[in-house]
Amino acid sequence: MEASKRKTNTNTQSSIDEIINKIKKSINYCYNCNRCTNVCPLSHLGIFSPRNLINDLSFLSIQEAMERNNIWLCLSCGQCNTYCPMTNEKEGVNIPQLILDLRIITKEEAIEQEKVAQCETHDGIFSTIARLQADNPLPPNKLDFLNDSNLKISQSGSIAYFVGCLPILEHTLYRLNINYVNSAKTIIGLLNEGGIKPVVLNEKCCGHDILWGKADEITFKKLAEYNVELYRKAGVKTIIFGCAEGYRTWKYDYPKYIEDFEFEIVHFSEFLLENQILDNMRFPQSEEVTVTYHDPCRLGRLGGGLYDAPRKLIELLPEVKLIEMKNIREDALCCGVSAFSGCNEYTRVLRKNRIQEAIDTGAEYMLVSCPKCLSHFECYLQEPSLNHNQKERKNKIKIMDLAAFIGKLLYYS
Repeated sequence: MEASKRKTNTNTQSSIDEIINKIKKSINYCYNCNRCTNVCPLSHLGIFSPRNLINDLSFLSIQEAMERNNIWLCLSCGQCNTYCPMTNEKEGVNIPQLILDLRIITKEEAIEQEKVAQCETHDGIFSTIARLQADNPLPPNKLDFLNDSNLKISQSGSIAYFVGCLPILEHTLYRLNINYVNSAKTIIGLLNEGGIKPVVLNEKCCGHDILWGKADEITFKKLAEYNVELYRKAGVKTIIFGCAEGYRTWKYDYPKYIEDFEFEIVHFSEFLLENQILDNMRFPQSEEVTVTYHDPCRLGRLGGGLYDAPRKLIELLPEVKLIEMKNIREDALCCGVSAFSGCNEYTRVLRKNRIQEAIDTGAEYMLVSCPKCLSHFECYLQEPSLNHNQKERKNKIKIMDLAAFIGKLLYYS
């Protein structure tokens, strides 16, 4: 359903009909070439098939199709769209969007709620946090990590950095022992080196997971409206992101729900390159380090194809050698968990396969630019039930956020 802006009232019959008509129009483009299922990571595990879903939607009622397909398992990784010959930016068989539309109109059905519950991870804490933030008029307090730093930030200005959920992840996923906020500290520090004092505010969750994982448009729009108004009042024109999901959400989802969305949304790698911030910096690194880079779904296939900037940034780092994995860019393997849902024995296979690809390069580090990928790769390596082969993998590769890695080289973190 695309009108001037997306409606977010509870599902009225008129809004349901609009979405159903949109779904029917989308699936009519399909001519059963089967490419989507051939590349779908879940189809290889035998638990989901995009083509089967579309066929069922073509010949059965939506209710019957939902009974035969668990749409909540879909990773919305976008691999299907990459190879679908009937998909383009404006029309065609956009399966991730089709999945989201189906979730929106069926989420209140009891059988679908059971499926959502089965896919839930971390006891639903992240969707709970998003809803609490959306319904609370007070801003969150998550910038304590800046109190003891020498980093310079502003409360108003044209350039902002979106911290996102990094401080929340650091507290909720503390057992992983990942210093998520080191990514934020590094990006702010690099901007300071470039003479920029970025606006850093106590914004709320971007809403990615509550939209894509729960299809809760009402909560999502509350979060979007709060964040957009916060940055508008601060006079911000450009917002820099280190998180792939925050980047994708602001760049592609917010404009569908927010009137007169006028912000420039950029990834930190793009901004650093465009403003040549690393060009004159001195790195104390003296020994060669080998790295490989994992393309997050939300930065690549679902993020407008942002593949070059992170790699060009890595190439600027002295004594750092980039070794590519077998499957990269639009062919990159998904980490297996999106919107903090569906973490199970099947998606662990996806993580195992991707980590093995990284190990096969011989690199010391696998760099990522998505806290979700970072969390789940590291979680796999730290799992208490590690078998011998998994322990070997843990000793052969380190997983690290790209920005935090740059900070490590500069002794920022």
